[in-house]
Amino acid sequence: MSGRAFLFVLLSLAAFSSGCQEQSGGSPGTRTGGAGGGGSGSGGAGDGGSSAGGPPAAVCGSSKLSAPMLRRLTAREMRSSLEDVFPEVSTQWSSELSPDSSSQFGFDNDARSLVVGKQTALELFDTASNVGSAVSAALASVLPCSTTAPDRSCAAAFVDKYGKRLFRRPLSSDEHDRYLTFFDLALGKTDFKTAIGWVTRALIQSPATVYRSEIGTASGSSYTLSPYELVTELSYTFAGTTPSDAALAAADAGQVASAESRVSGAKALLQSSSNEVLQRFFASWIGYGAVLGMTKTNVPAFADLGAGHGLRDDMVQETRNFLQQVVVAQKGGPRELLTAPTTNPSAALASFYGSNPGAPAFPTPAAEWASITRPAGAAIGLLAQGSVLSALSRPDGSSPTKRGLLVFTRLLCREKPKVPDVVPPLAPATGKVVTTRDRYEIGHANGFCLDCHKKFDPIGFGFEQFDEVGRYRATDNGAPVNTVSSVPNGDLRAPLFSFMDLNELARGLANQDEVYSCASGYLTTYAFGVPDECLGETRRAEFLGGNLGFLDYFASLAAEPDFERRVLP
Repeated sequence: MSGRAFLFVLLSLAAFSSGCQEQSGGSPGTRTGGAGGGGSGSGGAGDGGSSAGGPPAAVCGSSKLSAPMLRRLTAREMRSSLEDVFPEVSTQWSSELSPDSSSQFGFDNDARSLVVGKQTALELFDTASNVGSAVSAALASVLPCSTTAPDRSCAAAFVDKYGKRLFRRPLSSDEHDRYLTFFDLALGKTDFKTAIGWVTRALIQSPATVYRSEIGTASGSSYTLSPYELVTELSYTFAGTTPSDAALAAADAGQVASAESRVSGAKALLQSSSNEVLQRFFASWIGYGAVLGMTKTNVPAFADLGAGHGLRDDMVQETRNFLQQVVVAQKGGPRELLTAPTTNPSAALASFYGSNPGAPAFPTPAAEWASITRPAGAAIGLLAQGSVLSALSRPDGSSPTKRGLLVFTRLLCREKPKVPDVVPPLAPATGKVVTTRDRYEIGHANGFCLDCHKKFDPIGFGFEQFDEVGRYRATDNGAPVNTVSSVPNGDLRAPLFSFMDLNELARGLANQDEVYSCASGYLTTYAFGVPDECLGETRRAEFLGGNLGFLDYFASLAAEPDFERRVLP
């Protein structure tokens, strides 16, 4: 057995001896779909909600309860937690955890798939080893008593303080004794600093650290979460990290925050400038961050402006600042998100957007990322963001299909058809087939492609005044751009609405009930980490009516029954 494997086994005896097994969140239940269709999925109480394959569009009328669960921390949550638990060495170690895979909804926090397999266990071991080494190296600042009295009582103080931070609750007497026994074993082989490093490794790999408990205790027909479980859920849901010492102290005193207090706390966390939870929702829902891995054949500066970044980096920052202004500062909902007349570019990006012949000139922002009003003709809202337009394009041209599918799946919650095994190439740009729209209309005109593409390509044609890097264009390959089109209805009979350009498409979408139910379904699924939009119905009608924005609706979920109770399926 290799040295690494031996150490892994040794730590497993200390860290995993509590008997907790790998678990995935949720439990099977029947689903009735909304606009996204029906089917079977997991999580929730079993009536209402999204299917495993359909988007989360159902509106259920009353809030449901999901099942008790142990929820594994995501790689991002684990890294943030360790930085907050050990602030003295937050920059002195590196995480070896791979990014978690995304669910069909685009989120990496799906409780059903967050388990500890062999690869994750090894990565946890390596991450814990890095933190343990950093703690040993900086032990004087982490554990002051180590400089004056490096003995068993000093080790006990370390176990109690950092064990509580990592477990998000006090250690039981059995746990306390087990980790001190492990300390004794390690101290018999090495010095005090190194022994504390090994205890750190063991604590980090404990199931009590790796998994969030949302099990509760039986209370009638349901299970009520403990004060520790509740503050943990609040912190991870709205801040993406472990609860503060103050929150744990309140739990020590048995204090259970009222629903109103939880909502106030959630708002404060979501509005914090350092909080990334709401930003990650939009990045995952819309997928604009994919642009960071792209190059554009005809625009070298897209990937490289020098100084280690390119236009694509500026575009992502522009969208983040746009969301901060519209969603956080102004507390906007879908209408504001889709129709905001402003954006937040860098000076270089503002100049770039107006660089095509005939493109409207963007005003230079007063400071980098300052809000500006978009010029007439440059479209409005989220759909006109350079990061969105570029992410949904090909390397050498725009893509009506990709852009149309964004609206089709993420704003209207319609299910994407299965891609066939063989996809025929687009029609070449020859003769009368000149523009990108020509090529898509001709290439997808046969029965093999038409049945699917007629559902979303017409939506994508509304974006055609913007090229593959988000710049306005009046012509495409020398021919005038045609953006007149319509949004097909679900039954493909009369269109949902027609539009002349991207402005009208955005405003039309802002008037569709489907967009509001779809957006709230995605947000609820993200917040609770299970595929069931029916967990957040209490104030959903206000969101659907345009009277509650994304931030306030998200924060309102802290008052939902599922936030403090669970029920067996």
